Amino acid sequence: MTELLTIEYRPWLAILCPTIASFLILVSGRRPNIREIWTMIGSVLLFLTVISMTPFVLKEGPIKCSLFNLVPGIDFAFNVDAFGLIFATTSSCLWILVSLYSIGYMRSLEEHAQTRYYFCFALALLGAIGIAFSDNLVTMFVFYEILTISTYPLVAHDESREAIYAGHKYLAYLLTGGLFFLFGILMVYSLVGTTDFVPNGILKPALGSTSKLTLQIVFFCFMVGFMKAAWMPFHSWLPTAMIAPTPVSALLHAVAVVKAGVFGILKIVFYLYGTDVMRELGLGIFLACLASFTVIVANLYAIGQDNLKRRLAYSTINQLSFILLGAALLSPMGTIGAMIHIPFHGFMKITLFLCAGAITVVTGKRNVSELAGVGRIMPITMMAFTLTAMGMCGLPPIAGFISKWYICLGSIQAGEIAFLFIALTASLLDVVYFFPIIRTAFFERPAIPVLANGGEKVVKEAGRPIYLFMVIPLAITGIFSIIFCLFPNMFHIFDLAQMAVRNLFGGV
Repeated sequence: MTELLTIEYRPWLAILCPTIASFLILVSGRRPNIREIWTMIGSVLLFLTVISMTPFVLKEGPIKCSLFNLVPGIDFAFNVDAFGLIFATTSSCLWILVSLYSIGYMRSLEEHAQTRYYFCFALALLGAIGIAFSDNLVTMFVFYEILTISTYPLVAHDESREAIYAGHKYLAYLLTGGLFFLFGILMVYSLVGTTDFVPNGILKPALGSTSKLTLQIVFFCFMVGFMKAAWMPFHSWLPTAMIAPTPVSALLHAVAVVKAGVFGILKIVFYLYGTDVMRELGLGIFLACLASFTVIVANLYAIGQDNLKRRLAYSTINQLSFILLGAALLSPMGTIGAMIHIPFHGFMKITLFLCAGAITVVTGKRNVSELAGVGRIMPITMMAFTLTAMGMCGLPPIAGFISKWYICLGSIQAGEIAFLFIALTASLLDVVYFFPIIRTAFFERPAIPVLANGGEKVVKEAGRPIYLFMVIPLAITGIFSIIFCLFPNMFHIFDLAQMAVRNLFGGV
């Protein structure tokens, strides 16, 4: 009984970790060292709390807890299940490494408003964990909006005209999406009297009493509501948001924001509609076609980008829709691939952005065309970049190979060979825009020596001790990207994905 009670309250502890950390960061604003210690303590405690629930969930099943009843059929409640733990483990683990990286990045550039930065970062993680553990649409909506509002100051952090514009565009897109999300919630509640997430969905009874068109419109509302997934044509906020500091870009692309979007869509597909209803309404094919279009077009856009962070942004748009494609196949293998690509892409993409930020801090370079010779003066950074870029292309021995392999198997299992061709073409296009970066960095000589900001001396990767706060995290995430390929069950990620799929399909 004691263990059961302890487990029962751990979801609340997971919510309290970033909440309390954000408060302590705010009150420690005049003492930078203390502020950063609270950030690190909060992130470590959150990760330990999340992974402590994994063995129980694998053995006993979901952990449910409710705070209060909102209206009949809807509680403000949490449900820690296998799929939610995949997202929560990814976000909480990467918060530790991004926090460590932020210390080096923010101090090296002597950034302003660092207390606000760390405070909003903690609130964003609160939103992400709340989304991961939400028991129903209403609880998810609350934390989804917390995530949106808390990340606005981070996008607009520089407070330049361009940054303010990017922040306003970010809010305009995502708050508009929130209205569609809310409308979808109201429609679902009016149809079935609840908004709970249940394996195989809750909308099957509505098929007999509601027109198919209505259910299709509701699905589209949720798709627009989860605009954080950056599917085309609702994607342009993401490249624009690259004006933000690099750790914020990592938050947007790998830790919380866009992952919350694809996580939400997968919850709608499998836990609100269910595979039978998705097939009956033709929504699986619709989602697969939408994802395929985004995957190909985003890659074509990426090829034409000279700014390194914008190229990585379009790569993210492509990879997010790769996850949606795996889910849209409505096959066990494809769903496993989609679920594990969330953490695998997270570790690979955060490495790429941390590398881009380190290059900017050390050399002042932001464009691909300026990177000639950078691999020789920043070998650890560019080696980490190279390895994770290979993973994005689906090449072994990097984690992306495993998840993309399962998505390809899922297309065969579903009998959708056309989408297998899309997946392979997209991976080939990944090569087209990643490998020129590697060639330029390692095999081209700069016209003049690469100088530090101010042009006083030749730069070195660890030329200042503070740079180690950037190099160490990106090296760790790069190593994890390899470990996940060799041992895909690290943190029980694969076990959790298999458990989630068994609950959805009755076996793999």
